Amino acid sequence: MNDHDRSNQLMGGIAVICVMFFGSMALVWTSTGRLTSEAKAAVAPAHQAAPHADATAGLEKRLLLLEAKMKAQPTVDASQLDAKIKGLESQLTAVQTQLGAFTASDFDALKIKVAGTENSESTKKTIDALQADVGKLHTRLDQLSEHVASAAASETKHSSRKSHSKH
Repeated sequence: MNDHDRSNQLMGGIAVICVMFFGSMALVWTSTGRLTSEAKAAVAPAHQAAPHADATAGLEKRLLLLEAKMKAQPTVDASQLDAKIKGLESQLTAVQTQLGAFTASDFDALKIKVAGTENSESTKKTIDALQADVGKLHTRLDQLSEHVASAAASETKHSSRKSHSKH
């Protein structure tokens, strides 16, 4: 091959590369309507500005919500709690009234009546167990009465403090 043929080949290769370059540019231009450098310059700022603005707006909205929650003082409705305590107190009083007539010493009379019957030994054991349970029940009811009374007293103090602090 001489130099002239080699030059022609080189020129042909350069021409093929130029045709491919301009063909791909024409393809991009027809599919997007503009060249890639123009498309990147036009799209990039608008695309990047939107997420930052949305994120900032979202954070500001969240900050306002948190500040509003911090300013709002939690309120406790003591009237419902007081009503429940009074209800429990009345129920406890009713149980004590029903149980008050029945004491552990009443079981002694029952043991004497049962002594003459058959199976009296097992019945006596059952009566002894019931007598112990009634004694424990009286003690527990007394403890519950004290708890209810102290809870009612502390609730009254709490309510009076709240009403003094509002004035």
